Amino acid sequence: MLIIAVSLMWFFVYKFGGASDQVNINCEAEKAQLRSDLATVRQEKDDLVQALLVKNGIINEIKRNTDSLVRNRVGNEAKQIIKR
Repeated sequence: MLIIAVSLMWFFVYKFGGASDQVNINCEAEKAQLRSDLATVRQEKDDLVQALLVKNGIINEIKRNTDSLVRNRVGNEAKQIIKR
């Protein structure tokens, strides 16, 4: 008998107390906030990856230009030595 009374009490509390509705609303709000935070973090990560790609591209371009200058200078010096 006590089990039935406790079961009925829990049924009425959850059915008419609105406790489960409040939990659902809180979960939906928290889920929306977490999705927003996730989108922000992903955008920041994408920005950092893009910055690294640009940085690496600039470094590679500088290396390529430096190598070209060194090759030209060495080539010019070799030509001058041969002409002598």
